[in-house]
Amino acid sequence: MTIAKTKLILSNLSGLLLTLIVFSNCLISYKDYPKILPLPSEEKTLDTPFVYGLPTFPQLNLGGREALKNYFDQKTRFKKTVEGVDVPKVGYLVNVKVNYRSPTPVATAFLGVSTLTATFLPAWSTQDGYDVQYILYKDGKKVGTYDYHIFRNYAQWILFLPISWYNFETATEKEVFERMTLKFFEDAKEHF
Repeated sequence: MTIAKTKLILSNLSGLLLTLIVFSNCLISYKDYPKILPLPSEEKTLDTPFVYGLPTFPQLNLGGREALKNYFDQKTRFKKTVEGVDVPKVGYLVNVKVNYRSPTPVATAFLGVSTLTATFLPAWSTQDGYDVQYILYKDGKKVGTYDYHIFRNYAQWILFLPISWYNFETATEKEVFERMTLKFFEDAKEHF
């Protein structure tokens, strides 16, 4: 093996190790959303057409969009669901809008410095998350708008590496979006 190949391999391994360190010592939790078992599907009893419009997530998608699609397709009482944006003359449309709420400027600066130092310096954020809006149409007419807010706690530091297992004890983004969609259906039950 040549010296150039050895240097390339070591460089790639160093980059991989640095990436693993940066991403394996982060702690993430969602306020007001403790870890629970997966939500069950409801019995498919409604023949009414159901259309849902899903957003393009404004930042790295950690399972939120898939959770929305899965919930609308498999866990609602509607026999036939389809993704789309056109308001049906008969039936329902739920148009979901998701806006990412960035960390504060100070938290963003600390996150950047922490990442550049391979998380030897700590960083945290308690204000980022999502603002989610469900706009409900029934038989061609808008009948309601439902707003929800998700706040995420995020911290990274090299000393968190031994306790990174904590992330398995907290709700994931997918679970949070599923439960928020269930809450939407509970809040809007008068229209269904």
